[in-house]
Amino acid sequence: MKQSARLIAIDAVGGACIHATMALKITEFFGFKPLDPAAAPYVSGLQCPFVGGKCIKPTLGACAVEPLELAEPVMCCPNRMYGESFLALKDLAEEAFGPGCTLIKPSEAQERIVGLGAKLNGSEVVVFGKYWGKELPLPRPKGRGAKSASTYYVDWVLARLNAAGELGEIIAVEVQTIDTTGSYRDQAERFFEGEPYVGGSSRSPDYSAAGMNWENVNKRILPQLIYKGHVLRREELCKKGLFFVCPKQVYDRILDRLGGHLHDYRPGQGTITFRSYELGPQGAPGTHRAMTLHGQFTTTVDQVALAFTSPMNLPEADVYAAAINKALAI
Repeated sequence: MKQSARLIAIDAVGGACIHATMALKITEFFGFKPLDPAAAPYVSGLQCPFVGGKCIKPTLGACAVEPLELAEPVMCCPNRMYGESFLALKDLAEEAFGPGCTLIKPSEAQERIVGLGAKLNGSEVVVFGKYWGKELPLPRPKGRGAKSASTYYVDWVLARLNAAGELGEIIAVEVQTIDTTGSYRDQAERFFEGEPYVGGSSRSPDYSAAGMNWENVNKRILPQLIYKGHVLRREELCKKGLFFVCPKQVYDRILDRLGGHLHDYRPGQGTITFRSYELGPQGAPGTHRAMTLHGQFTTTVDQVALAFTSPMNLPEADVYAAAINKALAI
């Protein structure tokens, strides 16, 4: 970790508790390096270059940021994961259903089934989700006080059809990036004005006082995956389980949080497959960073639930008492 991160460490017996000062900078603004002239039409129209629609964070415009302690870009907007014409979904379709898959919209599938378009050949995969024309309505869970269907709604469902138009198999896909804490709005405001940002500390002038909300891995991401994984294992046609697509840095923290002792499985009913992507180096002006596959790991819902509730990567015993004694010079 860089010295400029201004680390504050409180040593305790058998370990140390380290806190880094929050600092990050925008590395992709409306899809391009900040102030790249190629971004101008997207900035002025508040458009996302990756999905062909409105930016979902129009007051900030950040697709990726770089935390000072990592010195590498982290995708912070879910739409950034759909770069290169929804590459992540295409990769998953071939991973689950084999090479040669063709992704089509639900409306196109309906036309082909009733004979209004080209005939089906069994390679078609219907994509249900935002930007593809139709999201799946789901009933509310049963029981008094049940939460809305959003508790088990997934971002994407890919459905493979056979040549007769019958449903053969489905996979469910959840896509998550990572939230930030603090604010980097000061940077965004300068970039909207077409000006460079110099407003941080004297040691890191192009960084804002914001950070990554890694705790969301524990509070929100893993509990949701466990719940949705249990829901999907009851689906007869969901033969390869739930796929979770995320940035490399989120993937690494999930595996670290789960302790690194999970058994590896092939995708199947009741499994969760963690699949991660990372951004390549900055290219020539007017180009997007390439998004490439970083890693994949498949395990069962039960393994994830057990590791989450019974973590193995705990600190040494009595670290709180040791830290108090240290602080009080006892």
